[in-house]
Amino acid sequence: MRLGKNLPLSLAALTITTGLLITTASAEAAATPAAVASGIDTTVDGGSNLRGGPHLNSYLVGTTKGKSEFAVQCYKRGDYYNDGKHHTDVWYYGTVFDTHDNPEHVYYDVYSWGGNVNTPHDPPAGLSKC
Repeated sequence: MRLGKNLPLSLAALTITTGLLITTASAEAAATPAAVASGIDTTVDGGSNLRGGPHLNSYLVGTTKGKSEFAVQCYKRGDYYNDGKHHTDVWYYGTVFDTHDNPEHVYYDVYSWGGNVNTPHDPPAGLSKC
């Protein structure tokens, strides 16, 4: 079942849940200076390897078939890689919703190299370390 034009129902539910958590975290942030930052919703490029850890030799969980939704929970510094366009040691952790796979596939608890994840910079401001 889908909600909206391109959003899987599970991503919509995660977004709603995350929104509730962000509201709670924001209230706590006002009360305590050591509040935990929230995750972000973004995309990961097609053909991206999804791994069990932030290293090039970590277990390969799968490869995205096309540009996919990525609910990023946090980031970790791991292996540095330079593909000629991007170079970083930042890896993002979270859940990927690959709607280009047949059938559609959800990858839970995976890492993707930062050069394949669409963020303004690595890591984006406010994103927590894993």
